[in-house]
Amino acid sequence: MPRVLTENDIADFRERLCELATRIYVERGPENFNMRLLAAEMGVSAMTPYRYFKDKDEIVSSIRARAFNRFADQLEKALAAPGTPPEKASAVGQAYVRFALEEQTCFRLIFDFAETKGTRVPELAAAEARAKATMTTHVHMMVKEGYFSGDPELIGHVLWAGLHGVVVLHLANKLYGDIDLFKLLDEVRRVLRGAYAVKTPAEA
Repeated sequence: MPRVLTENDIADFRERLCELATRIYVERGPENFNMRLLAAEMGVSAMTPYRYFKDKDEIVSSIRARAFNRFADQLEKALAAPGTPPEKASAVGQAYVRFALEEQTCFRLIFDFAETKGTRVPELAAAEARAKATMTTHVHMMVKEGYFSGDPELIGHVLWAGLHGVVVLHLANKLYGDIDLFKLLDEVRRVLRGAYAVKTPAEA
C-alpha cells in the first residue's frame, strides 16, 4: 500500500523537482525537456511527476514563476530598505546584479527563453509582473521626489536595459581586457542617470 503523502512531503518533492527541472531546462533547452528525462534524473518512475503536476507545461510555468518570484523577492527587499530614493535605486541595481551572479540558472530561465505559447498561468503572470514592477517602482520614486525628469516607465526600462546589458556581457565573458564589472556598472549608471537627472539653474 503506497505511503500517504503529507503536505510537507508534497512541498519538499515539488521543490526538489522544480530545482532539477530548472537546471535541465536551462542546460538542455526547451526542445529536450520532458517528463521522462526529469523522472530519470530524479531516480523515480516515469509516472511519479504526474502525482505532483498535471503535465510538462505546468512544470515549466511553475519553474518560471518560481524563478521570477525569487528574483522579485530580492528586488523588493532592496527597495524596502531604509534610505533616500537614490539609495533605494542603487540597492535595487545591486540586488539585480547579485541575483544574476549568484542565481545564474534562475536568471537564465527568466531572460534566455521566450514564453511558450498557450494559456497564461495566473501564478506565472503575477510573478513576472512583480519583478517588472520593481524595476520601475524606484524610478517613479525618483521622479516624484524631483531627482529625475521624464516618463518613469521609459526611464526605468532604459536603466534596466543598460544594467542588464552589462550583466549579460559579463556572464558571456564578453567584457574584454581589464574592464572591471562593477566599475563598468557604476559608469553606466552614472551616464544613464545623468541623462535624466533634474538640473539646477547653475547646471543647465
